[in-house]
Amino acid sequence: MSDLLPHLTARGVTGVSGLRDTGSETDRTVLVAAASGPVVLKLSSTSRMQAALLEDVAANDPTLPVPRVLHDADGTAVTPTDAGDLFVMTALDGVPLEDVDLWPSLVDDLADVQAALVTALRDTDAAAAHVPTENDWSIETVERHERLVDTVADDRHRAAMHAAVATYRTDLGPALATMPRQVLHADANLSNVLVADGRVSGVIDFGDAVEAPRVLDVAVTACYLAIALGDFAHPLVTRYTDRIATALDLSAAEQALVLPLASCRLVQAVVLARDTARREPARADYVLRYDRAAVELLDRTGALPTAPVHLTSKGA
Repeated sequence: MSDLLPHLTARGVTGVSGLRDTGSETDRTVLVAAASGPVVLKLSSTSRMQAALLEDVAANDPTLPVPRVLHDADGTAVTPTDAGDLFVMTALDGVPLEDVDLWPSLVDDLADVQAALVTALRDTDAAAAHVPTENDWSIETVERHERLVDTVADDRHRAAMHAAVATYRTDLGPALATMPRQVLHADANLSNVLVADGRVSGVIDFGDAVEAPRVLDVAVTACYLAIALGDFAHPLVTRYTDRIATALDLSAAEQALVLPLASCRLVQAVVLARDTARREPARADYVLRYDRAAVELLDRTGALPTAPVHLTSKGA
């Protein structure tokens, strides 16, 4: 990894004592120990987008716990290399949310930080920041993944998964089509939220950012909280959805979509991870990290949450 050192030096990183490739992300992520302070170096096809969004958040709300992008002497944030676009950012303290027990004040903090992040990105120009309208993990692509249900999902879960996608097709998708779109982090899952001293200390990995209705950001996190807690109706899931709905002033129509959309994300969390593990066995441990808990949630839930009948922008 000595080829990375000049890029670090150019950004003021000195006394590098260790480089550790995480080896788990689609992007190449390198954790750097240095006398000047720990940093993270990333090589990714979405580096320009990620750096632009991090800089927008830092400018719009400096209090938010997101990494800060480091620039070289010319003020350059992203450097093209043969291995992909490269940028460097500060490392944040904390452990992933998946490694701690959830409790009410932490869930409150998560809702508050996430609402502030949605607000900080509200006026970001998606085109200027290279943000797409969808990606493979965007909930709005769930219909595209339904073909995998009968291929990789367990037999006992297939009916509920197909029903969730059918609800998206008939009710959720048409309702989303009427809602304003903005840039979203779109992946505040249990791995991408850091916790230190009992509070949210970081939101990381903007690689799946999309331009979409803001309710999708809430639905993603609600899904992973339900996976962690074992129930979409768990009091802490409800606490999270109620608090962030108040913080963002979500409409009744938006609030009605949260758990049904979270059901769609659960479908994706299972089938996309299993499909990736089947095609890329070397990544199986990482991509299947939520699989057991997701299966337990499916077993415990039976029927997944669905929207009110005939939910549309007119009817909601």
